[in-house]
Formats: sequence, structure tokens, C-alpha cells
Amino acid sequence: MSLRTPNPLTNRQTLLDLQRTKERMAILQEQLATGRRIVRLGDDPTGSALIVDFKTSIERNEQYRKQIGSARSYLQASETVLQSLSDGITRLLELGQQGLSDTTGASGRPRIAQEVDGLRSNFIALANTQSDGKYLFAGSRTTTVPFSGPSSGPILYAGDGASIELDVSIGAMVATNLPGDRVFFGPGGQGSASDLFQAVTDLRDALNTNDRALMQTAYDNLKSIHSRIQDLMTELGGRQAALDQLEESLGTFNL
Repeated sequence: MSLRTPNPLTNRQTLLDLQRTKERMAILQEQLATGRRIVRLGDDPTGSALIVDFKTSIERNEQYRKQIGSARSYLQASETVLQSLSDGITRLLELGQQGLSDTTGASGRPRIAQEVDGLRSNFIALANTQSDGKYLFAGSRTTTVPFSGPSSGPILYAGDGASIELDVSIGAMVATNLPGDRVFFGPGGQGSASDLFQAVTDLRDALNTNDRALMQTAYDNLKSIHSRIQDLMTELGGRQAALDQLEESLGTFNL
């Protein structure tokens, strides 16, 4: 009768195999419980590096999406103001036509001037509109009241011509504002034919003094200014459309 002596090496290998199987089962159970293929970095170093990279990209994109939301808020607020300006100028043009009409006598024009003066005051209030405690049309001086002046004199601008830009993706920025001098004074600057406040003041004064020539000049200037305001609204709309498209792209990437 022969006796078989267990081989220590075989026993050791069997124990190691059982241990590896047990560890593998524990990993599979953990993957099933968490729903993740990679639970710890050591499970798959290459895959883990990709996960870290994707996580960083997703977090960065979420920050960009917050920036987009902030930029959109300011652009929408500015667009709302411009729409109110456009509506007000439309009314001024109607009043200008009434003043120029031969059916409106010299005694009737001062009454029209009162409404024009009311619109002038409203325009100053719109020019000093705030959003989240910041003046929309002060350039980079967002804590400074941008426009002020007497009822009979020129309106002064205390802001600057700077644009405020926010990062909305890698290498891309968007201007969130329109400097007040660009909107209200136009390319000609303060006191020129493109100055909205000057045109409104001229129309008011012309109606009060029955000055038909100045009335006509103010009316023509207001027509040009109205067209410029419409162009600025289109510009703001284009910026918002670009932000919407970018936000959708970032959301798709994150998903």
C-alpha cells in the first residue's frame, strides 16, 4: 500500500487561487452594489485617469453654465430696457408728427411738450436701471449712477465705455453689457445728433417755443436713434442666441 503526500506547493497555489477568487467576488459584489465598474482608483488606473479627467471637465462646464446664466440675466435686463426705449421713442415720433402738423396750433404744442418732458424723465430712469445691485449702463463702473443732469441742461455720463466680459467656455468670452454712452449718446457723443437726451430736449423745447425747424431736426434725429436702438437689440439677441447654443453643447457633453 502506497501513501500519497500532499505537495505543499500545490496546496499553497490552491489557497492563493481561492483567495483571488474571493477577492474577485468581493469586487464584483461591490460593483453590483454601487453600479460602478471602477470603485477604487486601483481597479483600473487607465480608466480611473479618464474618470478624473471627465469629472474635472464636467465641473468646469457646470461653472461655465453658471457664468452663461449670469451673462444671460444681464443681457435680458438690458434688452428689456432697450425695448422700453424703443417704445418710448416710437411715442416721441408720434408726438413729433403731431407737433409738426398744421392742425396743431401754437397753443397746442406746449401741451405736447409736457408729455415729451415726461418721456425724457423716464429715459433717464431707464438709463440708470440696476440689475442685482449693479447699474447696467455704467460700463465697468457698475456702482456709480451713470446719468444725471438738470431738466433744462445736458445729461452727463459718469460711467465709462468699458465692456464687462465673462468666460463662458475655454477661450470664449461674452460681453454682458452695453456701455451707456454707446446706447444713449451714440457714435457722435454727447450733444450730437445721435444723443437721445439731446434730441428729446430739442423736441420739447421746440414745441414750447413753436420752433418748427428745430422740431423737424429733432424728429429726424429721433428716427435715426430709433433705428440704432433696434440694431442694439438685435446685437443683444445675437449674444443670447450664442449663449443658448453654447449652453446646450456643454449640457450635451456633460450628459
